Amino acid sequence: MKNKIGVVVLVIIIIAALGFIVKQAMPKKTLYTVVLIDVEAKKAFQKSFDTDAEQIHYPVQSPYTGKNTAYPALKCMQCGAIFPYILEESASVTMPKCPKCSSSEVRALELPKGTKEIDVN
Repeated sequence: MKNKIGVVVLVIIIIAALGFIVKQAMPKKTLYTVVLIDVEAKKAFQKSFDTDAEQIHYPVQSPYTGKNTAYPALKCMQCGAIFPYILEESASVTMPKCPKCSSSEVRALELPKGTKEIDVN
């Protein structure tokens, strides 16, 4: 009787160990986070995307409007303006410029630590 219990326990331990090994060997889901601007709600927010998914086409769905109104957020290093990077489908890819001062010195917007969203004009 003791022998059967020992075998059952050993089998359970082996199955648990195999499950752990398989889980560790599986590729991890890779996410990257982008700050977006909802052009209707006038809010900048962070959204994570799965890097294994197909290419992202902007605009993407916003949690504020429920519609595809969110574009990548940029910040002008000259005047501090925060604006969405909207590229028309028919347009060729060009360096983004600030809509206020026309500077091409722009960077992806980073939200302050601990902040999930900010209002933008």
